[in-house]
Amino acid sequence: MAGSWSLIGGIILFIGFILTGSPTLNVLGNAGQLAGEALFLLGIFRFMGRPLPWWIVPLSVSLMVLFNIHYWMYEGNSDFLMGIYSTIAGLLPVQAIVLLLREKSDPATRPARLLVGFSLLIYSIVTLLRGYLGYHDWWHGAPYVNPYESFSYLLPYNFAIPALVMGFIGVTLMTMQRILANSQQHAEQARNSAMRFERLLGASTSAVMIVKAGLIQDANLRLEQLSGLSRDRLVHQSVLALFPESSHDLIQKHLSRTHASQLDVDAVHANGQHFPAEISIAPLGEKSDDLVVEIRDVSHRKALEEQLLLLATQDSLTGALNRRAFNAEAQLAIKRATRYKRPLSFAILDLDHFKLINDNHGHLAGDQALQRFADLCRAVLREGDIFARFGGEEFVLLLAETDTTASMQLLERLREAVNGLILEHAGEPFSLQVSAGLAGWEPGDTMESLFKRADQALYAAKTSGRNRVVLWTANTPEGATGI
Repeated sequence: MAGSWSLIGGIILFIGFILTGSPTLNVLGNAGQLAGEALFLLGIFRFMGRPLPWWIVPLSVSLMVLFNIHYWMYEGNSDFLMGIYSTIAGLLPVQAIVLLLREKSDPATRPARLLVGFSLLIYSIVTLLRGYLGYHDWWHGAPYVNPYESFSYLLPYNFAIPALVMGFIGVTLMTMQRILANSQQHAEQARNSAMRFERLLGASTSAVMIVKAGLIQDANLRLEQLSGLSRDRLVHQSVLALFPESSHDLIQKHLSRTHASQLDVDAVHANGQHFPAEISIAPLGEKSDDLVVEIRDVSHRKALEEQLLLLATQDSLTGALNRRAFNAEAQLAIKRATRYKRPLSFAILDLDHFKLINDNHGHLAGDQALQRFADLCRAVLREGDIFARFGGEEFVLLLAETDTTASMQLLERLREAVNGLILEHAGEPFSLQVSAGLAGWEPGDTMESLFKRADQALYAAKTSGRNRVVLWTANTPEGATGI
């Protein structure tokens, strides 16, 4: 349709040029006709389900416009211009002609397809002949003849345009033939739909039920297994009976929607046990009040998600938070301290002479020491404290709602507990010591500034003899860590 209207518009503009001699109407008329032919050919490619050669539209139109403008600006030869137009218009249908005449995968539209192909072939031959005559007259310097008196100008209007119109009619017939063929297929599909639906209900690994006005109308075997209720007990029962009362309002809201939806809620077995479920609700048809409701037991998926969450947030050796999870928690804690002007403390803990444990007792002993130290920290720390391993033997601790005085007391208790810890590996006992650097939150602090001050305090603890807790002050010296 876009091609036909563009072609008609181009012809009307060209007729306007013949009557008025306007260069603008001439350029627009030729461009409109070529654009219409190109769009019509794209429609054929789309009908045949082939990739659309979009490039032919801008290429053909832009070439014609350039030659047309050159003709008017430099008093070019009209026969040459006619040859250019006819060459472009005659070559445009070639791809579509080959496609229409060689296509064999759509037998239902073959008669109309051949009609369109031969119509476009006639159009192409006549148009290229017109172009040849234009080049011939230009080459031999034939005198100018008005378009309405020229045989070469009138040739396409007498033969090519009727062939193109026949192509339009053929496309309409192709469409009708395809519609008839599709309607036969739809009728066959309709006869088998009920049987397929029953088979799908039985073969689905999901619990499936048909629901109308909130009542179960039909159910498959998987729903009986999942709910622990027989089909006789399920049919005509409210779908809400399969879910805990706390979820009824949410499920009722989804049941009342006119489009497909999905939600995760707990479902209830006949024995009263709850299990996580994924619920999908979709209308059975556009004009039907029936709904298809699927229930899938996702207990395994939920357990896997929890396991993946632990792997993503915890250090695998010690069970403490990893650096990424700590940073996320710490940012929230600092925002709260900033907003409400509440105390907050940050400490870095480093096991003293840890390399000697690895060297003297082996890396397995070192891993055991890290695990026992982390367990001891969790036992001493409070529920709201954020504890993480940053790598190697370095751990960090964020104490919300805690000033430095209380934090020093807590860290001293932790240090003393570590001193009293006796470990053994391969029959050889060894002990641990820990140094800690502590910094209190100040207005304007970020995690980076807190870490820097606590790091300086840790350095002071290491250089002053280890096995101690040092609180950062303005007099705390700066220095490198890792001692």
